[in-house]
Amino acid sequence: MTPSRHTSLRLFLTLWLIFCLHWATDFVREHFLVVSIVDQHTFALDDFTDLHPDIFVHSDGHSYHGANPGISMLGSVPYFVLSPVVDRVVARELAARQDGGGEAEYQDPRPARREFYRQVRERGWDIRFGLVGLITMVFAMAPLSAIGGVVFYKVTRGMGLTRGAALGGTMVYAFGTPVFLRSAYLNQNMAVGVVGFLAFALLWNPGSWSGLTERARWTAAGLAAGFALLCDYSGGLMLALVGGYGILKLRDDHDWPSTIRMSLWYAAGAMGPILLLWFYQWAAFGSPLYPPQHHMPPVEWSDLGYQGVATPQWDLTRMLLFDGRFGLFVTAPATVLALAAPFLGKWGRDHMPRREALVMLGIALAYVVFFSMVHYTRLQYITGIRYLVPILPFLMLPALVVLLTLPRLISYSVAFVSLVINWGLAMGRFQEQERSILDTLTRVYLEGVQLPALTTLSKMSASYLDGVGPRVSALAVMAMAAIVVVGIWRIETPWRPLAADRSDQPGGG
Repeated sequence: MTPSRHTSLRLFLTLWLIFCLHWATDFVREHFLVVSIVDQHTFALDDFTDLHPDIFVHSDGHSYHGANPGISMLGSVPYFVLSPVVDRVVARELAARQDGGGEAEYQDPRPARREFYRQVRERGWDIRFGLVGLITMVFAMAPLSAIGGVVFYKVTRGMGLTRGAALGGTMVYAFGTPVFLRSAYLNQNMAVGVVGFLAFALLWNPGSWSGLTERARWTAAGLAAGFALLCDYSGGLMLALVGGYGILKLRDDHDWPSTIRMSLWYAAGAMGPILLLWFYQWAAFGSPLYPPQHHMPPVEWSDLGYQGVATPQWDLTRMLLFDGRFGLFVTAPATVLALAAPFLGKWGRDHMPRREALVMLGIALAYVVFFSMVHYTRLQYITGIRYLVPILPFLMLPALVVLLTLPRLISYSVAFVSLVINWGLAMGRFQEQERSILDTLTRVYLEGVQLPALTTLSKMSASYLDGVGPRVSALAVMAMAAIVVVGIWRIETPWRPLAADRSDQPGGG
């Protein structure tokens, strides 16, 4: 029988391992700030100005990027710890190149990717950037997403679902939605979803799952929601909506003076990340109150309205939900079931109170409306769904309750289709020249199972693995990972000697 002890730890290790296995080598704008903070002790990105369109020269003559710094600050912690090791590896590789080692070749159909690699290789940053991407994913992004999965599981158990239903639902959430895709590298949208849902779950606290006192829950929720804002300006929406829900819930058992006093702990928890954001904005741009986007010069689609933000647009709403390349209901079809959650019968309401279902749907709707005002959401075709990723846990939790009320054949079919779609996207990564995710899935499943890091490495084998063919098989790595996952769940007490088990048997010896 599968052991039931330490389920949360086993679940965390499983999610962490599988997320790490699908590490994507994309070096995004948030990585540049990680390198700058640790190696140069500054928020300025002067050395990287020409490497990303979101990096711009400010009026003070220094370069910065147009995003909040939270996820980069988180990623800088493991890189700081491991930077001495990275420095030695980079120094040894660059010394070897003095003898003419390796060609700067990246076999990719996208000119921008080839040019980025050429410039990075010429400046001697390729190994460092690769290691930074790996370190921040393995020790920051993957653990954060895995914690999000554990919180999802804990909440479902607190709602009264069985262990099997809670574990199955968590697996669909983690691997049957774009959580799988976005956990592969440093991503602020994914972080907003994880910490925002954590804040909501702490305030709801079904089944007293957190084990914290009321004051501690409110303070921790504020800290989590405040970190959402530190990661992205859309996190301000999460901060306000989750706090508003908490006040409504407090009114069930408290008068207004007590409600206001308790909500101050939420504000106290949020103040730390908010002050850190203000400090960053002051240090980088000279003003603590304006977001980084305020200082950016116009880029594609950001010249409309205020920095690309205008009134809600129906065509943007349609794209966000139904576009074949990145639409929410296309990449995460199970989420559409959440719309039925408020109308469930008694069994559903026993697990998912109507108010909480409506609040989660309200948070999701608020994000859809908000990003229907942001014109540069059209650029999601470059890497796939991104802006609506924060609402995935808020939709998948009520969707799970609906799934459990449907006939098993339908529920298993929905789960299977969701897993097929999102494992394919996590393996193959959406390519901007593809017309829909169907092109991606066809490419991936016809070519065979693959891993993004191995795919990237095969494209630059002339630089690092001369003699290796253009395709590197992922089967051996996946088989070893599968064995480890089985061990995580089947070995009851991994720290206990085997001899101890034998001595427990009658007449053992």
